[in-house]
Amino acid sequence: MDLVQVFHCHFNSNFFPLFLEHLLSDHISLSTGSFLLGISYVAPHLNNLYFLPLCRRWGVYAVVRGLFLLKLGLSLLMLCAGPDRPGLLCLFIASNRVFTEGTCKLLTLVVTDLVDEDLVLNHRKQAASALLFGMVALVTKPGQTFAPLLGTWLLCFYTGHDLFQQPALTPVGSAQPWPEPPAPPPPQAPTLRQGCFYLLVLVPITCALLQLFTWSQFTLYGRRLHAVKAQRQNLSRAQTLDIKMV
Repeated sequence: MDLVQVFHCHFNSNFFPLFLEHLLSDHISLSTGSFLLGISYVAPHLNNLYFLPLCRRWGVYAVVRGLFLLKLGLSLLMLCAGPDRPGLLCLFIASNRVFTEGTCKLLTLVVTDLVDEDLVLNHRKQAASALLFGMVALVTKPGQTFAPLLGTWLLCFYTGHDLFQQPALTPVGSAQPWPEPPAPPPPQAPTLRQGCFYLLVLVPITCALLQLFTWSQFTLYGRRLHAVKAQRQNLSRAQTLDIKMV
C-alpha cells in the first residue's frame, strides 16, 4: 500500500506542472498557476495539523481509509464532469496533490505502530525501528522511479505524443525551390489535453482501488492496536524499574 502511495505522490510531483499547462493554461493566469504550484508544496504540511487530531480521535486506520475513499470519490466525480469544467478541474488538481502528500506523511504513524507490534510479539529488548523504517524505504523506492516512467509511457501510448521528442530542424542549405505538396492529414488521434485529463483521473482511481484492497488486509487497529500499545507501555515501565534497581 505504501509503495502505491509513494508512486502516486511522485506521479503528482512530476506531472503537476504538465496538468496545469495543458488543462488550465487557457483559463487561469500565470500567477494563479504559480500560486497553485507553490501552495501544493505547503498545504500538505498544514493539513497534518488537522489530520493528527482526527487520528487521535478516530485512529490512523480510519483516517487513511477515509482519505482513500475521498480520493476515489473525487476522481470519479471529475471523470464524470469531464475536462471542460475549469473551476472543478482546478480544485481537483490541487486537492489531489494535497491529500496525496498528506496521506504519505500519515503513513509514518503506521510504521511506528508496526515497530511497537514487532517489539511486543518478538519480545525484543530494543525496538527495531531502524530496521523497519529502512525496509519500508527499500520497498517503496521503486515507486519513485516508475512514477515518471509509467506516466510518460501511458501518455505516449494513448496520444502518440512523446514529451522528450523535439521537432526536427531543417539543415542550412536544404531549402527546395518548389514546396512539396502537403501530406494528407493523419487519422484523428486523442489530443494531449485529453491524454492529460484521463491520466489525471484514471491514475488516482487505480491507486485508490489498489490501496483500499490492500488496506482492508491490515489488522493493526482498534482493539488489537490498543492491546499492543498497552503491552508496549508495560514493557517500558518494566525497563524503567530495572534501570532504577540497577
